[in-house]
Amino acid sequence: MKLMIVIVQEQDYDALARLLIKNRIRATKFRTEGLYSSRTNITLLICVESEREKEILEYIRQSCTEREEECKVWEYNGNVMVEMERTLKIGGATIFISDVERSVKF
Repeated sequence: MKLMIVIVQEQDYDALARLLIKNRIRATKFRTEGLYSSRTNITLLICVESEREKEILEYIRQSCTEREEECKVWEYNGNVMVEMERTLKIGGATIFISDVERSVKF
């Protein structure tokens, strides 16, 4: 089995969730926030059979696209933290995959 930790932008989540639900892939959802851009993310924990890993990666690739947006961010200017406008690449997905030795459900 594999544990997939999938972090996506909130605006990409709906399309991904539809694909996961349609294909009977269960996940646990957490609402999270990035430190730099303070944007809302959705973090999914997905535990699946190893054979489904590539299938799920394809659903993520289809649903989560990288784009550039103007964002307010906090940066250190040498004296204090100041809020600034920056063009950031956001979207896409960050995925961590690890082996699961055992899964127990009560």
